[in-house]
Amino acid sequence: MATRTTPKRPKITGITLNVLMPDGTSRIHTLDPIECDALAWSDRGVKVLGKFYEKGGPAEGKRMTREDFLRRFPQAAKLIGKSQDILMTPELVERLWNLAKEDGTTPAFLCKHTINVING
Repeated sequence: MATRTTPKRPKITGITLNVLMPDGTSRIHTLDPIECDALAWSDRGVKVLGKFYEKGGPAEGKRMTREDFLRRFPQAAKLIGKSQDILMTPELVERLWNLAKEDGTTPAFLCKHTINVING
């Protein structure tokens, strides 16, 4: 009987994003790969990320607490009303992608966090 061996895969230890803002300034975002396991920075990538939450998808029914959701997306309070328990859907991902912050800019990227307070 053959035994399965673990592949010798390189490990990502850090993710650095260099972002050019609409006003010409630059910003650097550093992501921890332990906390982020998917990253989207284009319309197409966000659609792929959204499919993760589709009915029948691997994360169908995933939820976030209001506190966790607003910590990540403070500008999104108007999207969730008074809900304490936020159901992640492709539509919500798309709305987050197109939701402007106070300065008028929309997100440069969306990151799927590995930790979900409500259901893993």
